[in-house]
Amino acid sequence: MSITYLNTKSRGITKTVAEFSKQDGQSNKEFREFIKEQVVEHRKVGMDVFKSPRPGDDRNKE
Repeated sequence: MSITYLNTKSRGITKTVAEFSKQDGQSNKEFREFIKEQVVEHRKVGMDVFKSPRPGDDRNKE
């Protein structure tokens, strides 16, 4: 299953803001478009996020 993380970086520490999984029946193109929309929405509210295939430093310990 494809998981994409939205992370933010502050003072050298990467933190996970959101985690999204591709839904059953959702095409790769639809999933990519959804992630793009999420990045735009998070940035509109002042969160400087970027998409990543890996979780942030705060989630690596789990």
